[in-house]
Amino acid sequence: MRAFIVIMALLFALATLPLSSALAQNEGGNRPTARTDQQKKEDREIDNAYRAATRGQPNQATKVDPWSKVRAPDADKKPK
Repeated sequence: MRAFIVIMALLFALATLPLSSALAQNEGGNRPTARTDQQKKEDREIDNAYRAATRGQPNQATKVDPWSKVRAPDADKKPK
């Protein structure tokens, strides 16, 4: 029984070791791929559009009233 446990432990240890052939196929690791100038330009345009959409316009002249739907319509008018 003890020999069986030793053999199973060795097989488990061998199974968990990384294979050298798997490492050889992925020599570069996680290197980014080379990108053309056109692809870089498209990426910049996408990033700029995303930033504009998420940040909004900084010099926005419109007023935002979050309570407009809760407040009564007569409350908007000021008495003279």
